[in-house]
Amino acid sequence: MWGVPQRVSEEGVALSKRWERLFIPFVTGVCFWSLIEIPLELGVSIDSRRLLVVAASKVMMICVGVAAIVNLRFARQVFAFICAASVLAIAPALPIEYGQCVSIALFSTVECIGKCSCVAVAAIASLCKRSSY
Repeated sequence: MWGVPQRVSEEGVALSKRWERLFIPFVTGVCFWSLIEIPLELGVSIDSRRLLVVAASKVMMICVGVAAIVNLRFARQVFAFICAASVLAIAPALPIEYGQCVSIALFSTVECIGKCSCVAVAAIASLCKRSSY
């Protein structure tokens, strides 16, 4: 019930903590992968606007990722949201990418898998936390 304190099960808290600890390597992997993709996102032509946009997006992703790793308030949820939005933007274009250039499509596939994993682990950790209360 609302407003009535209940005892939290130790098993639920331990399970939630395990999933939260698993979230950190996935965040690190997604941030690292976003740095690996910089040359692909810049492509052949490097103009100042494109470089600024790519740099700003990478800095934002890494800052939110670091905030999620150190467990700042709402940072994990924001990081999971960014990952989910990114997957929703990238995944529909994967069949077209595979038709044009398989190597670039493979990079996008790895990015989607990493970001989907982040979203899944964040969701499971959140569910475990809620069910332990």
